[in-house]
Amino acid sequence: MKKKLFGLSARTASIVAVLLCAVLTSCFFESDDNGLEKWLSDQGMPSSYKVQTLNVTNLTPLSVEAHLSTFPKSADVYATLGRASNLTHDLVLDVGILPDSDFMKSLNKSDTAGAYLAMFWQRPYYKAKQFPKDSVPKGEKIDVNVSWKLDLGKDEDFLDSIADIEDSVWYESLLDWEADGSEDIKMRMRVPKGDTALSLELPSALLESLKKVKGAAHLQLRLSAPKAGRIYRFFGEQTNYPPVFTLYADSVNGISSKPARMANVIASEEDCSECPVLHGGIFDSLVVELPPEPILEALSEFYGDEFPYTDGDKIDVRQTVIHAELTMARDDSKGQNELGLPIQVVVGSYVDSADLVIRRMESYRVNNDVVLDEGHQNLVFHDGDSLTVQLTNGVRDFVNKASDGRSLKFMMRMGYPFLQEKDTTYSDYRTAEGDTVRLYFPYFDYARYDFSTSMDNPMSLKIWLASKRGDEE
Repeated sequence: MKKKLFGLSARTASIVAVLLCAVLTSCFFESDDNGLEKWLSDQGMPSSYKVQTLNVTNLTPLSVEAHLSTFPKSADVYATLGRASNLTHDLVLDVGILPDSDFMKSLNKSDTAGAYLAMFWQRPYYKAKQFPKDSVPKGEKIDVNVSWKLDLGKDEDFLDSIADIEDSVWYESLLDWEADGSEDIKMRMRVPKGDTALSLELPSALLESLKKVKGAAHLQLRLSAPKAGRIYRFFGEQTNYPPVFTLYADSVNGISSKPARMANVIASEEDCSECPVLHGGIFDSLVVELPPEPILEALSEFYGDEFPYTDGDKIDVRQTVIHAELTMARDDSKGQNELGLPIQVVVGSYVDSADLVIRRMESYRVNNDVVLDEGHQNLVFHDGDSLTVQLTNGVRDFVNKASDGRSLKFMMRMGYPFLQEKDTTYSDYRTAEGDTVRLYFPYFDYARYDFSTSMDNPMSLKIWLASKRGDEE
């Protein structure tokens, strides 16, 4: 993507919150006969198929792998700075500067010249009623390290050549950060009011370097706050309120530029890289593999003959999984979160597709009776001591192709904070009065959750099977 590296434009980018799982609002089949009949019909099976349930207990994972990527990520919409949940978030801005010669003369002669960066708070987040108002103390000061890289060129063509660099290439370059200069400063953080911006006066050493600009300059500015007690959130470049870099002389703003792009660089302070820990907001994952033998043995006992059942070289297609749930132990006491809201756990299963193994996100089917009584079961930081995730795609693929010796493998992530844990829908909706009911808080909680209890204790798998075996009609 080509970037324009100078000038302050009014471009607007819409902010889209992407739900992490598909939405299904029907009840479970045992309490919705019509739903079962429709599902069987959609699969090309007669409604006379039996639907039975099978419980497989005492499952212990074969392996659990934690995947935490520290590759820089776009901060063009949501920009973060600070430290939370054993992760630090640095913010890097890519800025082009093309000053005119008259202003540069004033800059070099002025005794009151300077440079500052203005960043706008994510006001909808901080003004939401779910945000704890005392989370950002008024007037709090944090230590911020400002480091920079500065490359000089002749004219606009120089900036265009920088703009031709792909975003992904630029992100990768941030992994090997060798700054031209660096300075520690104090930044005062205030609870945002109105459209006010947080203004950061930049180091004098950077200003002195900028005074040497003859034609154009490419500035990469990095902010780090590894000792901060929380994450601070700002609008990124592709919003109506982008950060603004400004050079001024004699109290007159001479050059104002918004960044062409922004990135967050994440570093982990976790003591154990292999521990089953998930963090919110950054899309890390746990990949869990369950052994096939206990499930196959339970299926053989359930059907009364060897499973998987084969007829020559054909697979046994006389049963299909219409729903599957995996329940595991849960211990919220080891977790950390800021908002105090339940957080959804979303899953994807590894299945075959055109001879390739892919990860397919699982759809979520609501069990009305359970949700009304206990709330959604796929939440952490929630009542109860168990977590239930739905693995229908994964278990169906496993059962259909069990003869090749595969295991049951799935991925877990932390999703959005959940606002209505006892609502029997799984998406926002409008009431008859026209009011909107929000199911999710549209901002991630940069939380941390330790799944050691879940992985160290036996799990149970419940499977709903529609089957027709032998001579059954």
